[in-house]
Amino acid sequence: MALKMKPKPFGPVFVIFDGSDAFQYAYKDVTNATPYPPVNSPVDTMLASLGSCIVKSVQWAADQQKVTPQPFQVKVEGLKSIDLPGRVETATITVQGEIVDDAQLAEKIVKQAKSVCTVSNSLTTTVEIVLDAG
Repeated sequence: MALKMKPKPFGPVFVIFDGSDAFQYAYKDVTNATPYPPVNSPVDTMLASLGSCIVKSVQWAADQQKVTPQPFQVKVEGLKSIDLPGRVETATITVQGEIVDDAQLAEKIVKQAKSVCTVSNSLTTTVEIVLDAG
């Protein structure tokens, strides 16, 4: 008999970009942002790293397109696998906000950011990214 575990959600962890190089982080409640990533668990810290990498990658991709990104935030959620070994099976990143005025360009920037994000590219978990221009 195979041992099965309950699917456990992690996060959400928020990484907030205000236009500067200093990010803000929040765990579960975006109104409680701090300059430090969450340390509730190593997984939440990993999700913050993933979110930070996406924010930096969006900045880089916007620069490649010769546009300046508007303030936005990313929400990163993880779901633990139901079988062994224990791991994050999926991570969902939601880019919240209107990165640039042009919706097609924003989609292109997010796609390019996902392709160059070193952290997401290093994970063996499935990483999905969604744009929510709100």
